[in-house]
Amino acid sequence: MTDPATSLLSRQTEPEMMTLLRAMSVCHSRAQRLDNLRMILSILLGVAGAAVALTGVSSTLVTALGALWALMNAVGLGTWSRGQLSRGAVLQEMFDVRLFGLPWNAVAAGAEVSAAEVSRLDRAYRGDERYLRDYYEVPPLPTPYDVLACQQQNLGWGARVRRRYAYVVLGGTAAWSLLGVVFGISAGLTVLQLLLQWYVPSLGALLLGMEIYRSQRDVANDRERALAVMQERITAAVERHGVDASAELLALARQVQDLIFRSRQRQSRVPDWFFRRFHAADRHDFQVAMAALTRILQDARLVAPAPREGPVT
Repeated sequence: MTDPATSLLSRQTEPEMMTLLRAMSVCHSRAQRLDNLRMILSILLGVAGAAVALTGVSSTLVTALGALWALMNAVGLGTWSRGQLSRGAVLQEMFDVRLFGLPWNAVAAGAEVSAAEVSRLDRAYRGDERYLRDYYEVPPLPTPYDVLACQQQNLGWGARVRRRYAYVVLGGTAAWSLLGVVFGISAGLTVLQLLLQWYVPSLGALLLGMEIYRSQRDVANDRERALAVMQERITAAVERHGVDASAELLALARQVQDLIFRSRQRQSRVPDWFFRRFHAADRHDFQVAMAALTRILQDARLVAPAPREGPVT
């Protein structure tokens, strides 16, 4: 009989699964580009306002543009990126559900993306597949622990990356706000002048920064809470020696998957350059976490111990 865990690890590199990953990546890349454009334009307006304030030139035009841009962001400019984000989340849900053997939850995720649309998005992919191949890096475990291991990696790694990015964005937003106060005091500006020359042109960037911070923080909180519940349930299931908890754990996996899907819909992924900057260290830490899970299952005799190497002769 084919080992279920080996099947999971091999299935994720099959052509059908790679097609879903490439299509999903295209949607996420488009959402990121749209969000990056919003951020860049917001920052440029903020810098323009600062330049006007430093030179003493009339700031009426920059102030008006800053206020208009903040209003456009507030009333739904991000809707463009959210459409791509939602489609990418559905595609990633299709990948996970097929890989894990879980039932599709039409109530939470709606209809699946059509095969024709998946093919169209797949053909648009131009990136490096290095970060797509072997998407889940988990040890060979029996079902349902292989599924839970993938979700544990998803929850833990995602929460760490998103929280880190949230704090970076918050730090940048706070630094720009503080710089405005320092400039206003040193230049002897009134509160009204400081608002019109510094903060109104920067309003779009400040609001966007706080939006990113709150969304990424909330997603990280939800994932960390789910991860703690999952670890408690796994420990409880392992401690019940001789009791088959597969059905219970698969039901838990379906609930966790719903939370993961909702969190993917709420906020874009962190930028690729930011993810890759810490990828090696994060990967090492979660390999250690997977090794710890494997040891727990080995101690409970749910997984056969790894064979020891014999003496070198």
